[in-house]
Amino acid sequence: MHHTGLDPEFPGTGRTALGGPVIADGGTTTSGYVACVTVAGGPTRREALRWAGGVGLTTLLVACSSRRTPAGVVSPAPVSLGPSASSAPSAPGIVGFDQLSRRLSAPLLRPGTPGYGARVQLYNPRFDATRQPAAIAACTTSEDVAACVRFASDARMPLHLRAGGHSYGGWSSGPGLVVDVSAMSSVVVDTAAFRARIGAGARLAQVYDALARKGVSIAAGSCPTVGLTGLTLGGGVGVLTRAYGLTCDAVRSVQVVTADGTVREVDAQHDPDLFWALRGGGGGSFGVVTAFTVEVRPAPIVNTFFLSWPDSNAEVVLLSWQDWMAHADNRLWSTCKLLADPGRVGLRALIAGTWIGPSVELDSQLSRVLRAVGAPEVASQRRALSYGQAMLLEAGCSNDSVDQCLSGALGPAKRQPFSATSSILAEPLPPAGAAAAVASARAGLGVAHLVEGGISFDALGGKVAAIAPADTAFVHRGAVATVQYTATWGAPARDPAPFDAHVRGQRASLAPWAGTSAYVNYADPAITDYAKAYWGDNYPRLQAVKGRYDPANLFTFDQAVRSTS
Repeated sequence: MHHTGLDPEFPGTGRTALGGPVIADGGTTTSGYVACVTVAGGPTRREALRWAGGVGLTTLLVACSSRRTPAGVVSPAPVSLGPSASSAPSAPGIVGFDQLSRRLSAPLLRPGTPGYGARVQLYNPRFDATRQPAAIAACTTSEDVAACVRFASDARMPLHLRAGGHSYGGWSSGPGLVVDVSAMSSVVVDTAAFRARIGAGARLAQVYDALARKGVSIAAGSCPTVGLTGLTLGGGVGVLTRAYGLTCDAVRSVQVVTADGTVREVDAQHDPDLFWALRGGGGGSFGVVTAFTVEVRPAPIVNTFFLSWPDSNAEVVLLSWQDWMAHADNRLWSTCKLLADPGRVGLRALIAGTWIGPSVELDSQLSRVLRAVGAPEVASQRRALSYGQAMLLEAGCSNDSVDQCLSGALGPAKRQPFSATSSILAEPLPPAGAAAAVASARAGLGVAHLVEGGISFDALGGKVAAIAPADTAFVHRGAVATVQYTATWGAPARDPAPFDAHVRGQRASLAPWAGTSAYVNYADPAITDYAKAYWGDNYPRLQAVKGRYDPANLFTFDQAVRSTS
């Protein structure tokens, strides 16, 4: 992720991105793993960071057994694509894929066919050599998705879901069939009802642009190429989170294809347990989401700010930021970042954020933290922007159109390999914890070939904490912040092991205070007890939902919810 290191939902210490085997993908239909190595159409994170100081850039993933359809279910005609799962081979050949292709509304891409090479890349180039699917289905309808699900079930074939390709674990591709929903990207706004219907493949830049044109808004991440769906399924932290809640809190219904090939419309009255699981349970475990209906709000004026201090102030910046956020107005959101850039001397401590109250009150909102820390080394111009302008600025695309922002996002010049992991900070760090965080971030200056690394503390609280931990699958409602540890390097072919070790060492350094908890949208394959880390006490209920809708674990990957059936 190479934005500016100032946002949530984003790997890299920079701009957030802000999401098998359906395999999850932060930006995909079922996942919540999100990443954004570079600003599409914009500068690298290092460049953006330096630019941000001057302009105020705030922040820099079986056919149906019956034709009867209960309420909330749309059931396409059963499709027979071969023998039953009990006798099918595990890797169907060309004939099997030809059968599937005839059921789809768009070409099925296979190695050597036009378009396959462009579609096979993930956002993180570290996975380029290891994730080569047998076929990619470029789905345009929910019926396409249902056909793929039935095919994978009958053939016992691994299934991977993808929209943006931002999965931290690389799980949005791999051997088998990739269901690519990026073409399902429509955004239809009903301003009278304050609702929007958003297709599973819509990227954040597309969503924000469509909403802003109608004068409405939602809270979500910042990386322009991340899919709204993946981000939402894991929770969804962004620059309006404290004012509006998590992205998943705005969801009013979900269209999802379950393991039996049924297209369901689920909400609080129809399949309520599944609806509960799809708001914070992460992607890739329960079905293939094809659309969301979300509640929207009148678009606010967004005031942005960016403050930076040198290494010597880092501990007091972090401690003061925590205290500031604990007492802040819900309309104020911010992130605190400790960034190691080997191209500079020492560590930098940054605070950046947004305020959607009256613009004239921003100075008074900032005064508390400035009194505690002292004058910043860099204080950007504070800007009052429309919602649409602010979200493009957050995405690093303030001088581009949405199409320019998204174009070529997977091109070689705009991808950079990264490593990331996370914690959830349930309580503010004490001075010893802040010292440990600064020391572990500073250690990045000694990591050979590091481009940029660090630790990002993204504020929770506000409306996030107004919902009980068991009311949605997102369990970390009372936490202070999500914490993300990231490292990026230049050459995709370079061994990622030293960078993985660095970020996981950072996570371990805060374990005495943060414990083993983690955020599913920043999934780390090295977390062994991931069920406890991501979902805590909510995991048994997630397993029960899994057992009801996918007892055979069709939708599975390394860190999927496991059925107990």
